[in-house]
Amino acid sequence: MRDDDEVRCPDGWLLVAADHPTLGRLYWRYCDESDVNAADFYGITDNIRLASWIKAGWRDKDVWADDYSDMSSFVARRFIQELLNPDRYDTNYFELFNWDDESEDLELHGDLHDFQRRSGQSVEFFVHWLRATNWFDIPAPGCNTLP
Repeated sequence: MRDDDEVRCPDGWLLVAADHPTLGRLYWRYCDESDVNAADFYGITDNIRLASWIKAGWRDKDVWADDYSDMSSFVARRFIQELLNPDRYDTNYFELFNWDDESEDLELHGDLHDFQRRSGQSVEFFVHWLRATNWFDIPAPGCNTLP
């Protein structure tokens, strides 16, 4: 694990991002919690400093994480699936059966709920956007390029 004041070299590292029409640029945020015997964290952030890093080439080959907040290619390839997995322990995405009208209702908590509310979209439209949007790679920022 890196110290707070340790500077990382961003060469060869990427962030995964998407541009939301209302929220602006959003990033994938991941944390491997296996060292503390907890469920891994999958989330979205608008703070570039909290975005998870992944090595370039992850879409075409296997790459490995260097730190607990980095993503391996395995984690990244299933990121949205895990982010929106109602069966994942400690998830912020829920599919609830509505017995009154025999339909399924979606419910978001935590960061997903906050972004959905700020977006002005319904839960269903926000989840659709998360699944359907073009998540693209951008270079990881250097220490002199952070806002």
